[in-house]
Amino acid sequence: MLKKARSFNSRFLKVVKWIGVVVVGLIMALIMVIGIARISTYTSNRINTANGVDEGVYVTLGGQEQYLLIRGKDIDNPVIIWLHGGPAGPDAYTNYVFQQQLIDSYTVVNWDQRGCGRTYFRNIDRDPNNETATFEQTQIDLDDLVNYLCEHFKKDKVIIIGHSYGTAVGSQYAITHPDQVAAYIGVGQLVSFDSEVYSYEDALQKAIASGDDTSAMEFAYQEFLDDKTLMNMLKLRGQVSEYHISEKSDNNNTPWFAIKSPYMGIDDIRWFLKQVESTEDFISLNKNLFDYIMGIDVREYGMNYQVPVGFISGSDDWTTPVKYTSDYYDLITAPEKQMQLIDGCGHYPQYEDPESFCETLETMLNSLVEYY
Repeated sequence: MLKKARSFNSRFLKVVKWIGVVVVGLIMALIMVIGIARISTYTSNRINTANGVDEGVYVTLGGQEQYLLIRGKDIDNPVIIWLHGGPAGPDAYTNYVFQQQLIDSYTVVNWDQRGCGRTYFRNIDRDPNNETATFEQTQIDLDDLVNYLCEHFKKDKVIIIGHSYGTAVGSQYAITHPDQVAAYIGVGQLVSFDSEVYSYEDALQKAIASGDDTSAMEFAYQEFLDDKTLMNMLKLRGQVSEYHISEKSDNNNTPWFAIKSPYMGIDDIRWFLKQVESTEDFISLNKNLFDYIMGIDVREYGMNYQVPVGFISGSDDWTTPVKYTSDYYDLITAPEKQMQLIDGCGHYPQYEDPESFCETLETMLNSLVEYY
């Protein structure tokens, strides 16, 4: 009996040992795959021109050190500031996916806005609860950033491009600081979250036409109407999103873009984990910004732009619905304005179809900036 027990224990230990070897082997293989992917991405995105720039730096904006990733093959080219969405959704480390097609003609500046990403961790001792991260302060920070870049790169003006929430930041700045903006481009232009009702009504009709049970969707909608909080909006979006899947949504493989990115660092990972660990805690940390956007209406900033304006939307964008962007486009005045749709894309055309997005963007910029 004792021999059988020893024999069993021996076999069991061997099995555990081999399982351990396999697990370690798989981990090492995964690390190698990621390492090779990052090296490959770095090699294909490397900037080695004599007058180029490819650097991550911290610059003091609004009294706080904030992170910039600046890339371009010739610093004499026009400067683009890319304003990420969210709020608090930094994307500097994944934007190489489309910006690689822009850096021949532009110097592109990615910015982790106050209260998120690397900027948050740089200032966590001074502002751990993001008390200074407000929309109004972001406007001040952006103005400091524009002034810094104009001085640093010897420019009179910059191009502002915002995505999603970043279009609210960019729209107000372009309206209030026309002397410093060569052109403003809104990608997935945000207008108002009243659009959630429009999106719901469209999804409801599609669900009814498909014979689907709509009770959960209708309940989430009523909750949103009764209490228009961000959590209730996200619950409603969770119900309607399956009826608004873009044709090219599978191309937006953001996690893989991040994993193989040579621009992703520890603080980027730490911020991502904050976003996914607890939605409630994440919203609480960024309460000032989220409270602001729930009542936002970009039309209240004014309808008269004194700079050229362009809007680019995915044809299947229901996060910032095309109808709302189009109606806003018809209302605004500008020296020159254009609106283009990227077929088959949703809210992230820059990731879903980067080639078409960049072709559209460059054509638009060539026209708008030349006009100006």
